[in-house]
Amino acid sequence: MKILVSRIYAFFALSACFATGSISLAQSTAPVTVQLSPGSNVQAAVSAAPPGSTFKFAAGVYRMQSVVPLAGDIFKGKLGVIFNGSQVLTFQLDPAGSGYWVASATASTAQSGTCTTGFPLCGYTQDLFINSKLQTPASTNTGLQPGTWYFDRVNNLVYLPANPTGQTVELGMSQYAFYGSAPNVQVQNIVVQEYANLAQTGAVGGDTWTDGLGSGWIVTGVEAKWNHGGGIVLGTNSQIMNSFIHHNGQIGIKLFGTSSVAASNEISWNNYANYATNWEAGGSKFSTTTNLTVQFNYVHDNNGNGLWTDINNTGTLYQNNTVLHNLGSGIVHEISYTATIKNNVVKGNGYGPTVWLWNAQIAILNSPNVNVFDNTVEVPNGAGNGIAVINQNRGTGTLGPWVATNDAVHNNVITYLGPGGASGLADDTGGTSAVGDQFDYDRYILANGGTNHWYWLTTSMNWSALQAAGHEQHGTCCQ
Repeated sequence: MKILVSRIYAFFALSACFATGSISLAQSTAPVTVQLSPGSNVQAAVSAAPPGSTFKFAAGVYRMQSVVPLAGDIFKGKLGVIFNGSQVLTFQLDPAGSGYWVASATASTAQSGTCTTGFPLCGYTQDLFINSKLQTPASTNTGLQPGTWYFDRVNNLVYLPANPTGQTVELGMSQYAFYGSAPNVQVQNIVVQEYANLAQTGAVGGDTWTDGLGSGWIVTGVEAKWNHGGGIVLGTNSQIMNSFIHHNGQIGIKLFGTSSVAASNEISWNNYANYATNWEAGGSKFSTTTNLTVQFNYVHDNNGNGLWTDINNTGTLYQNNTVLHNLGSGIVHEISYTATIKNNVVKGNGYGPTVWLWNAQIAILNSPNVNVFDNTVEVPNGAGNGIAVINQNRGTGTLGPWVATNDAVHNNVITYLGPGGASGLADDTGGTSAVGDQFDYDRYILANGGTNHWYWLTTSMNWSALQAAGHEQHGTCCQ
């Protein structure tokens, strides 16, 4: 009875103290529920409470909070709960006489990643927002125009070309919202925005190098936006579900490890900082996964690939995703192993250069034993390809050589809206290693002419030549 009373006392003491932002040591090792409001020190509350506690947030902005959970902690938000990683700046007319408006701010010189030509500042993590609108960084404070800004990182000064009085000016400052190696953490119904995280790291989740990714994280109902690197990056046995991941600087989501899931999310408009898409940028990237499941996601308008497994993934399942209008390929399975790609709608992707069979709606790159079926594929007029298998000399991974062998493409509907674009196998290794690959039972619709919509090994070909080469013996063409 005394133990029960002490635990009840601890619960109410924690709730009362953390609701006002003050700090109290937990009186019990049993998990408790802690109510928090804007102004609370969230990390202090987490550190003082036992592992596995639940933290409930009142609506409002939790600015520059960076939380390292304990094992099993649960973070519950609701409509209007915003974790904002930026600092609000105060400006004055430059006393040095430049004519610009200037504010003091602590600069980070951290950089990472490879930038697209013409965007040399993409690697710097601190973004500036005026009334929540992203501003374009300039390399010098000479000739600043509306919508641009300059960061003098040596002297810790931010320059704007016009008086921002009456507007809210924010500079990304904190690196992560929730991160660290604690297992079985849950983050629910929270907006996470404007964090200054490096490329290849998540504003939710953190990174794989310094802190490590915790296993068994579950992220649901989270909106991750305007974070400089990735929106959400999680480790083994983790789940990203029912979330909206958009307008992040480098990439939307990343998953690693065993039995992770990305389901029922919207992933869109990522890579605003213009990282090089062939380095790593766009909607998603999954690496070194086993039995990854990616399903029922709406992935669109990303500056790069839509869904992308790359490096030593095996047992991947892509199903029931809708993947539209991404700059790169829609679905890519690269230098990996077994995968099933089925029942997806993949249309209008691949607006990068249409060379060889690159920028296909569905692309299998140096990966064996991939089964691609029952997908609806549409190739835009003037861009992209259909379903492509590509074989090159790419080396060996954890389960053997990365070679495009025994890949089966069947029972898909592939529509070409223009006279260009192709499907098939491209091989620049001499044609002896990519064996056992087969296209059959597919239906092709040629909506706007063209004849050579297929490719095999090194040769562009028409329908008759493809069948003569032993493929699509049960396929149909060309309505």
